[in-house]
Amino acid sequence: MSEGIVPLRRRGEERSALAYVDATAVAMLAEGQSTSLQAARVEVILANLREQRNQMTTLLADLWAREPTGEPQIDGANANLITAINQGIVQVDLFIAQARTVAAEAIKAG
Repeated sequence: MSEGIVPLRRRGEERSALAYVDATAVAMLAEGQSTSLQAARVEVILANLREQRNQMTTLLADLWAREPTGEPQIDGANANLITAINQGIVQVDLFIAQARTVAAEAIKAG
């Protein structure tokens, strides 16, 4: 664990996303599931991104499965949601690709 120091959080920050990443990464490192703190952090972030992508994909499939209601406002809102979710999935895919690059660099730095 000589790679870095896990910063202590102020009161109220314990539930932040960064605190979650750090706590989970430290646990992975302590359990021997990762070779470095940086690699563990990347794996936690990747797992989170994959989960978010899966949730968005499930929601998208649900929206696509719905029959048109015949109500222009509802059908328009559903179409807008489909577009927004598709864009969100593209963004998450880009984040995943970037995280994989960081993970590969972390492994090289070992």
